Amino acid sequence: MAETKLQIICRDLDYCQEVDSTIKHILVPYDDSQYSNRAFVYALDLAKKYGADLSVISIMYSSPLPTHIQHQTTIDDEKKKVMEKSFKRLHNAAKKFGVPIKTQMLMESAIVDNIVSFVSSYKVNLIVMGTRGRGGPNRLMFGSVAMATSQKAPCPVMLVK
Repeated sequence: MAETKLQIICRDLDYCQEVDSTIKHILVPYDDSQYSNRAFVYALDLAKKYGADLSVISIMYSSPLPTHIQHQTTIDDEKKKVMEKSFKRLHNAAKKFGVPIKTQMLMESAIVDNIVSFVSSYKVNLIVMGTRGRGGPNRLMFGSVAMATSQKAPCPVMLVK
């Protein structure tokens, strides 16, 4: 019999209760940077704790240039090979902890819109993404993709600096 994973939900701070977890599918937008690797680790931990599925997508920016340009095709092929190698490492890490994982590479030009579309299409409950958050003396500014995703996504977004 599978153990029920509980989550604390609060209507407001005066009324909180434990319910079956609402976190069933976590998405990590991934670019193989140290920031997205750190976000993956958080997402892996959460997926394990809540018994959630984990999806990792990499949106490789596709320029509007014609695809017959040999140089661009070579660069794209090299990026795909690097990402496939990274995906294999992510699969191995998830398998080690028994977390179901799916990875997908997309060639698109509208990164944020494609993240939001994926969330809606695949019923994602939480996005965990890395950001290069830049600190100033009085404020914290997030990367444009992370900020736009947090504003447009229909589910909670956890930003990992």
